[in-house]
Amino acid sequence: MPKTPNMKRTLLIAFSVIAGSLWAQEAAKPSPSLSPYPQRPDYAEISAWAAHPAIEWGSGKRSRATERLDRRLEKKYGAIPIAVPTFFIYPTLYFEGSSWNADCFDATYRQEINDWPLANQASVFNGVGLVYAPHYRQMMYRGYYPESPQEYQDALVAYDTAFADVKRAFETFIALNPEGRYILAGHSQGTGHAKRLMMEVILPNKDLRQGLLVAYLVGNTVTAKDMGDFPLCTDPTQTDCWMGWRSYGKDFYPKKFGPEYPVVNPITWSDSPKRSRRYQHMGALYSNGKVLLRHGVSARIDQGTLRIERLRGPLGWFFRWEDYHRADYNMFWFNIRENLYQRVQNAELSTEWTSEPYIGSELD
Repeated sequence: MPKTPNMKRTLLIAFSVIAGSLWAQEAAKPSPSLSPYPQRPDYAEISAWAAHPAIEWGSGKRSRATERLDRRLEKKYGAIPIAVPTFFIYPTLYFEGSSWNADCFDATYRQEINDWPLANQASVFNGVGLVYAPHYRQMMYRGYYPESPQEYQDALVAYDTAFADVKRAFETFIALNPEGRYILAGHSQGTGHAKRLMMEVILPNKDLRQGLLVAYLVGNTVTAKDMGDFPLCTDPTQTDCWMGWRSYGKDFYPKKFGPEYPVVNPITWSDSPKRSRRYQHMGALYSNGKVLLRHGVSARIDQGTLRIERLRGPLGWFFRWEDYHRADYNMFWFNIRENLYQRVQNAELSTEWTSEPYIGSELD
């Protein structure tokens, strides 16, 4: 039976009512609460750390690939002269809940930290020295996209709470090595807190600034103004500097881009806009801990972003993304690892950290 204009109009109205009802239900989703706050971590306790020398989980899922690479790197550059510890701040993994801040004692949340950012990101620093990664009451992802002025204000409070945890953890980390060199690294929300840590705590303090070997501010926006006179790393062996990149497809532009956001190419370790060659790419870290397709990608810097180009093989069909944020470390894991050897070998080291390097979680 053909639809008359009246029937079509009736169906359209009905559809609009249903769609509006569904939208209203979604829009009515309650905002998270600022109270009660989740339990505050005590960084004098091992339970407050995702990675710590006393947590012997190790990075076993990645060890075979790392050991093979390290043997080659030691032949090429020599053994790392002395361990340089890393303070690593993991990215956002808290996406829903009743509180604006994550309960960092929740077992499921901790396992996710263990399985993803520790295994895929922080593991690249393992063996270069001790890796410390604090559990912190991170802000919910929704805080980046508040739905009302009140949510915006609440998100600011939640973000401050998260940073306060990170700052206290960093103070504990530094107390263990008051005179030595160290590496600062983060991703996404973790980089946001690392940037603020540098601006408010590290760079204004002569001793903390001199101790910072290099900072990896990956997966978030950082301006030259943010870092003041602390330089960008523009050479593969440079130390006492910072680097960062945000990875995207060749035609995708994030909300914030432009020359005010310095970027380093993690294949060439330069800020040159010249595209890297595929043969320079040492491989991506796959989820099973293996090397995924060496020489599989080239990258170039473009308006404050890192453009992923010329993907081939499995990378070419599997990673056809606009936003490579999740793969910021994995995509260049083996290049990062080699470059750590270069920078540490070239650094003036004055650290007494000699404990065995571990990274992990108390959860198996």
